[in-house]
Amino acid sequence: MKITIINDYFFGELSDDLMTRIKNVAPDYVVTSVQREGVAVDDLVDSDIVFGRIPPEILKHLKNLKWMHLGSAGADGLTDISIYGNDSVIVTKSSGTFGIPISEHIMGMMISLSRGFTYYHKKQLTNEWCETFPEFHNIHGSTVLIIGLGDIGTEVSKHLAGFGCKIIGLRRNISKPHETIEDIRPISKLHESLPEADYIIICAPGTTETNKMFSHDEFDIMKSRAIIINVGRGMIIDSDALTVALNDGKIAGAGLDVTDPEPLPNDHPLWQAKNVLITPHVSAASQLTTQRRVNIFIDLLTRFVTGNEMYNTVDFDAGY
Repeated sequence: MKITIINDYFFGELSDDLMTRIKNVAPDYVVTSVQREGVAVDDLVDSDIVFGRIPPEILKHLKNLKWMHLGSAGADGLTDISIYGNDSVIVTKSSGTFGIPISEHIMGMMISLSRGFTYYHKKQLTNEWCETFPEFHNIHGSTVLIIGLGDIGTEVSKHLAGFGCKIIGLRRNISKPHETIEDIRPISKLHESLPEADYIIICAPGTTETNKMFSHDEFDIMKSRAIIINVGRGMIIDSDALTVALNDGKIAGAGLDVTDPEPLPNDHPLWQAKNVLITPHVSAASQLTTQRRVNIFIDLLTRFVTGNEMYNTVDFDAGY
């Protein structure tokens, strides 16, 4: 039996200590690692368990694969069971790993865009002491709409509590109460809720339901002072519509850690749009993120080898 770790550019190779912890949990398994760049069928064909994102075009050939654990909180591109060689495969995610670093990234974007930091940084690059200023916005007392209330959406709601914000949460399942947000609404209430919001924070996964959730119609009904932050998936926002909305002053700003397409081509007009802050899908990065995601994998591995119930499983019917 074999476990293969796929090392990617984002998290790099696991330390000897982390590899030893994995081996100690599953002593009957051979544990190896490969680099994601250039990974081929032969690297994975005899693996029972893979920790990492397997390229979709390879999955059909991996009939021995029993469980794939993703190092990400999202499973976009991997939620169609027909692309797998084993239709009883278990796929799990690292949900619960990224809430703290991503929520801090969100707060940084909100403050930067609201206080004109991007504007002043451009002035600083030309050694210009600028006594004019863009329109500033207060986070304190504002209304914040959070779309997606998993680990990330919940964590950012905790950060916002200190700013005295009114928080509205949108999610698919509204039947259970939320630990920090009282005003919970279904996704179908998006258009009803957008005109209320000063900030819109997207933490939702990329699914057929969320694809192009924000386009011209949505930007048309948002406040002109509204700022939108996307740490979910780039496909949720129509990039061309967002570029128009920013340049025409329909909304006040946008912070994007994900884009569509991704990577964003260097000649894409969104780069030059007004009051946009773009980071290259790095909001999850921190010195503790790798350890956190390995901790989840080890906990799940313990459950897998002992036959106990798994969690963070991908729902192939729901698409996430």
